[in-house]
Amino acid sequence: MTRVEIFRKNGRIVGYKATGHSDYAEYGEDIVCAALSMALQMPLGGMQDVLELIPKFDIDSDGYLRVDMRGMDNKGKERELDTLLESMALMVENLSKEYPKNVKLVEKEEK
Repeated sequence: MTRVEIFRKNGRIVGYKATGHSDYAEYGEDIVCAALSMALQMPLGGMQDVLELIPKFDIDSDGYLRVDMRGMDNKGKERELDTLLESMALMVENLSKEYPKNVKLVEKEEK
């Protein structure tokens, strides 16, 4: 199972993390893994290549991704950033409902 954690502060997404494998199908044929990978990596690419923002992140080929925007200079692009991140959250939420044995979504509000 892939566990996705979305961290919010004052309702806005400030980071997210994914761990584990969805185990829906064998490597190379796992459509749930492919959908999650796209959903989670798209906002990271959008931040870097389109919005020219620099979040802190770690990623490996073993099902781990962590993205942290706390303290990042948003350069006045909060609206665009929120659109990317909320779209990601919606896609992950839909995947967790469609494949509850393979994807678990946990949202945490920070103080």
